[in-house]
Amino acid sequence: MGARADGVLAGWSRGLAALLVVLAVALPAFAQPDSRANVWDAVANRAEERVDDPDTSTPVLEVLREQLVELRDEALSVQKAQDPVLADLNGRLKALGEPPADGSAEAPEIAARRAALNKQISDAQAPALEAQEALERANTLIEQIDRIVRGRFSAELMSRGPSPLLPATWVGAEEELRGRAIKAAKAVDAQIAEPTNQALAARRLPANILLLVTGIVVTVMLRRSVGRWIDRRASASHGGRAFGLLFALRNLLRIAVPVVAAGLLFAAFDLGVLFSQAPSGRLFELPLPIGLAIAAAWLASSLFSPSQATYRLVPYDDAEARQAARLTNLLGLLLAVATLFHDQVPRSDLSQGAQAAIAFPLVVLGSLGLWRAAGLIATLQSRLGIAPAHAQEVPGLTTSLAFLRVLVRVLRVFAVVAPLIGAAGYMAAASFLVFPSIATLGILGAGYVIYDLLCKVAYAFLGPSPAGDNAGLLPVVIGALVAAVALPLLALTWGARGSDLAEVWSTLNNGVTFGGIRVSAGVILTFAAVFALGIALTRLVQTIMRGTVLPRTRIDAGGRNAVLAGIGYIGFAGAALAAISAAGLDLSSLAIVAGALSVGIGFGLQNIVSNFVSGIILLVERPVKEGDWIEVGGYSGYVRGINVRSTEVETFDRASVILPNTSLIAGAVLNRTHKSMTGRLQLPLGVTYDADPKRVEAILLEIAESHPLVLQEPAPRVLFMELGPDSMNFELRCWLRDVNFHLSAKSDLNYEIMAAFHKAGIRVNYYGRDLPPSPSVPEPHDVAPAGGAAPAAA
Repeated sequence: MGARADGVLAGWSRGLAALLVVLAVALPAFAQPDSRANVWDAVANRAEERVDDPDTSTPVLEVLREQLVELRDEALSVQKAQDPVLADLNGRLKALGEPPADGSAEAPEIAARRAALNKQISDAQAPALEAQEALERANTLIEQIDRIVRGRFSAELMSRGPSPLLPATWVGAEEELRGRAIKAAKAVDAQIAEPTNQALAARRLPANILLLVTGIVVTVMLRRSVGRWIDRRASASHGGRAFGLLFALRNLLRIAVPVVAAGLLFAAFDLGVLFSQAPSGRLFELPLPIGLAIAAAWLASSLFSPSQATYRLVPYDDAEARQAARLTNLLGLLLAVATLFHDQVPRSDLSQGAQAAIAFPLVVLGSLGLWRAAGLIATLQSRLGIAPAHAQEVPGLTTSLAFLRVLVRVLRVFAVVAPLIGAAGYMAAASFLVFPSIATLGILGAGYVIYDLLCKVAYAFLGPSPAGDNAGLLPVVIGALVAAVALPLLALTWGARGSDLAEVWSTLNNGVTFGGIRVSAGVILTFAAVFALGIALTRLVQTIMRGTVLPRTRIDAGGRNAVLAGIGYIGFAGAALAAISAAGLDLSSLAIVAGALSVGIGFGLQNIVSNFVSGIILLVERPVKEGDWIEVGGYSGYVRGINVRSTEVETFDRASVILPNTSLIAGAVLNRTHKSMTGRLQLPLGVTYDADPKRVEAILLEIAESHPLVLQEPAPRVLFMELGPDSMNFELRCWLRDVNFHLSAKSDLNYEIMAAFHKAGIRVNYYGRDLPPSPSVPEPHDVAPAGGAAPAAA
């Protein structure tokens, strides 16, 4: 009995354990939508509390914004995941048809299936609607945070502090800075005197010194040896394609070697050890101010190259290049100091007077540098615009000159305004005008150097030398890529936040919805890629048909062109449909808009539509085809192309006439080569009454029959047209093998007729007047040999 009870209890316990396992697995699945919605609500509620609190700091708001962005992305992913499910369910419900509207009963099976589908649709819509609510709430909170942060930034720029020109400001700043310097020196001495720090430094110092010396020696030796090799090869290349690669390698060395050396230096002597017990332990570390100074030296060498004019990108002479390089280095050092100062201000908690006393000299020096930079840029502008006619020959030179002109004016205005408003106490606004302007000059200069390097490298591999004229669109593409990289940097320089750029990227990635269609960067790229692939395949099919298939058929040239044009139209439409399908665009929501547009097209674009339809008729019916000789609207020439809207006709003086397709369908057209190339030539002429008509007829027939272009069947004919008051009028009619040679054949016949008439003594009447008699042509037996009597008759 006890054993049986134990067995029952064991079975119950196993069943209970299995039930608990099932519940542990199933309950989270059932509670997942509610828990997800609860998490979204919790994040949004916490963000609303902090946003409503005016004391919330800007860094906290930025953290909340990142959380809201994550919430928004998660909600958007849920919404996207439910879209295909809802589309499938709605399609299945639509397949059942509309429910009976007249009150009649529906089949029980259909009614049950309809109810089940409606229940599934309702269940699938629940998470999508929750995600939509969370998405809207997150977007609203993100907009509020952005508005608050921008308002604080604007208020900071417009804030006014003590004037740096007041003596009291300098006296207070001097006392505060001296006290802080003494305090910092004591703290550093205390950290150095700490036994733990000394032991740590002693343990790390030998290895760091070894790594530092090895790294610097290797980098310096590499730069010297490779630099000398580059100079030798560049002087021997004489500006050929290899010069671009050598130029790029030289610039890479000039930026890579200082960066590596400085990074090793700061990694070896970790300054954080002096102030904390936790060294960074990084193998490479480069502070931003040091990087700015190195970048300024690289720009000075790359743009101006004071010692080697061969590598100089800006057309300055040696003196101007030295001045520009020196100014670039000074501005880079000034920007590095200003960056270090602005980074340390939030940590040091300096008073406004001390901040103004430190920032005002930097603003004044920066303004002087901007004024000098504007003068050098004005010199460059005047040098590039010496020959106004030359600006029309160089692509982009006019735009570059206009940009330099605007840049000079802006720099001079900032250089004058910044010290004035700084002296008035608006130090934040003055710094905002000066230091971002210096950074902008650096970004523009670096962008130009990178653009030139990429062009040289691309020319070295793909195209002609940089001195060639066949540049094509390659510089435009490279310039667009460099501009796409530089624009975010410029935006960050002038006050944009990283979250702003992330928002732009999120908008491009997730897309925007209008008219029920969500369009994003991925959708656009997919559409463009599939459409381009479809067009490329269409062109490939046309090439194969033109070069391989159609020449083996008996279709004439016009028919071949019609077939190729039809393939092009079908391929274009197919590529568009495939691109729309691949991009996932649902155009059904635009049906009403398309219906309204069709009415507008019917009225406003009826001429274009009629011309398009006429072009289709021309290609199918082929009353006119490419290569035909036609006469229409007072123009005569050959059809060179039948396009969607118009037809191109090339006249005999090589001028192109663009005719609407409707004029070839609705009007009268004379097509001389529609069904065959043969054509009749009519040659009227008149002779005087002393000529023998039969003799004239024989001469004309003989000349016509002997011409290679005249057909023997139908045979040439000579018609005696009339007896005029002063002449007998004849007309020679013959058929030519190729009517395109109508004029040349007529000219040949006229030459032959005139020669034969002269020989036969037949005179041609000229506007009712007899021409002077032709000199008689003596027969051979009438010509006496020189120095002798006439020969006896045979």
